[in-house]
Order: sequence, then C-alpha cells, then structure tokens
Amino acid sequence: MSKLLPYETIVKAHEGDPEAVNAVLRHYAGYIRYFSKVNGQVNAEVEEYVKQKLIAALFKFRFDR
Repeated sequence: MSKLLPYETIVKAHEGDPEAVNAVLRHYAGYIRYFSKVNGQVNAEVEEYVKQKLIAALFKFRFDR
C-alpha cells in the first residue's frame, strides 16, 4: 500500500469534493497533530489553523507545472 495520496483524490479535493478534502485531512492528521504541539500538549487552535491552511492550499494547488 502506498503512503501517498492518490492523484485523483487530490484533484477531487481541489475541485471541492468534501469527501476528498476529508481524506486529505485524515491522511495528514498525524503530522498536523504532531506539529500542533506546544510544550508537549496539542494546542487545538494551532491544529485548527494548520487544517485551515492545508484546505486553503488545496484550492490554490496548480496542476500545470
């Protein structure tokens, strides 16, 4: 099993498919939680901020390069 997200999932997330966006968030949940720690504890505000930035980046993603 590949650790990468399928290309089709990224395309669907870019197009706004809620299931695909959730799949991307689930895929990166561990990373998001790990990097949202402040003094050893998960900071919910930081975690939400990172999720929002990831979602925003999905819609800005360019496929032409």
